[in-house]
Amino acid sequence: MNLFCHGKLRKPSGFGLAVAAVVMSLGAISFAQGFSRLSVPVPIFIDSQLTHSKLYLKLEMKDVNRPFDQFAAGHLDKSEAMFITAMRAIRNNDAAAFAEVWTAPDQMPSPGKNASGHLKEDDPGSWLKLYRSMFDFDRITVLAEALVGRDTMFIWESLTKDGARRSSNYVGIDKTGHPRVSALSGGNPVQSLIQESFEAAQTDRDAYKAVANLNLRYQYAVPLAGPADSGPHPVFLEFDGTPMDLPLGDKKALAPTPLLEFYRHTAVAEQNGDIDTYAASFTPKSQERVRQWQAATEKRREQIKPQMPPVKPVTPPAAIPQSSPQVSAPPSKDAALPKGANVKFVLNADPVFLVFQAPGAGNDWMPAHLAYSYVVQDGNSFKLANFGYSATLDDLLQDPSLFDKRILKPETAKPGAPKAKVQPSPAKPAGAKH
Repeated sequence: MNLFCHGKLRKPSGFGLAVAAVVMSLGAISFAQGFSRLSVPVPIFIDSQLTHSKLYLKLEMKDVNRPFDQFAAGHLDKSEAMFITAMRAIRNNDAAAFAEVWTAPDQMPSPGKNASGHLKEDDPGSWLKLYRSMFDFDRITVLAEALVGRDTMFIWESLTKDGARRSSNYVGIDKTGHPRVSALSGGNPVQSLIQESFEAAQTDRDAYKAVANLNLRYQYAVPLAGPADSGPHPVFLEFDGTPMDLPLGDKKALAPTPLLEFYRHTAVAEQNGDIDTYAASFTPKSQERVRQWQAATEKRREQIKPQMPPVKPVTPPAAIPQSSPQVSAPPSKDAALPKGANVKFVLNADPVFLVFQAPGAGNDWMPAHLAYSYVVQDGNSFKLANFGYSATLDDLLQDPSLFDKRILKPETAKPGAPKAKVQPSPAKPAGAKH
C-alpha cells in the first residue's frame, strides 16, 4: 500500500510514489461485510478543550449501535468473537476466561514511539477489576466497529457513576504472534483519535458525524503496520492545506492571507522582544502560561545578571506540543522560532490551523527542522494557542515513524509537463451517525 496521496491527479514521481496507484488501491480494497469507508472528524485539544475541526481520519467502519447481547447473538467473525468473550468475562467476573483472550497494551506491538499511558500491569486480573470498577457491564451498547491497519477496534458505551461513557478495545496480534484483545494505548494515536471523535459525538452528534465520499486534497496513509506499511485496512489522515515559502522577516513579501499577516506580526514581535504584543496574540489560557513563562525567564535573567552581560531574551513560538492532552510542561528551547524562518505549509482544519515553518528559503528543508504552531480563528480574528498544552494529534504529527512531513512539500513539476490539478471537487456526502 502506497503511503502518499498528495492531490487526486498527481503523477508518479520518486519520493511521492504514484498517486494514481494510491487512488486505484483505495477502490481495490475489499471491505468486510457491512463496512464502508468513512471520514471521521478529528477533534483537536485546544488549551485542553476538545475543538471540532475539518481534519479527518478516513477508515473502514460500520455502524453497529446495538445492545451488547443483540450484537453477541449475531453472526460473528473471529475478532468479534474474541471481543465478546472478553466483555462477557468481565461481566461475569470470570478471570480465567478473561485471561484466555486478554493481553495488556505493553505486550502488543505499537506502531508509534510513545509508551502506553495505561495501567502498567500485565496481570489480566488487575485489568478485569479495573474495568468492573468503572463500567456497568450489564448495560453495554456496541456503537461501531472499525478496521485500523491490522487491528479491529470496537467502540462501546456503558453507564458509570458519572453517566454514560464511551470506551474502546481492539483485537490485534500480540508480540508472540497470537490474536488478543487489548486496550488502547498512547503508542497508537490513530486509535486514540478515533475514540476521541466518538466521545465528542456523545455531546455533539451532528458535528461529529462520519461522512462518506469526502475527498480532501491531502490523504496520507498512516504506516500502522510497520515502515511504509499501512496494513490491509489503511487509515488515511485527510486534510486540506497549502504549501508555500513565505519569509516571516521580509515585509516586502506579501502575506497571502489575513491568517499569515497575523502570524507574521506575532513572529516579528517575538523576534523584537515585544513580549506584550507576543503574549496578547494568544488565547486567554495560553496567554496566562506565556506570561508565567516570561516572568520565570526574566527572573532567571536577573539572577545571572551580575555574572553575565545583558542578553536579549528569546521567546518560543506559538505551539509547544507535549506528550499528552491536558498536560503542561515548560516550553522547549528547541522549539524556538529560528531566525530567518519561512512558513512552509498551512494546514486548514478550520477553525484550527497549523502553521508549519522551517529555517531558510526553498523546499530542501528537513522534516526534523519543520515545527508548527496552532492558530485558532474566531470570526475575523486569530489567536495563537496551545502554549504548554498538547493535543493527541501531536502524538501523531511529531512521530516520524507515523507521519512523514515530506508530504507537505509542494509537488515538483517536470519541465514542460502540465501542472497537475489538486483542487478537490466539492462533495456533499450523506452522513453516517456515530
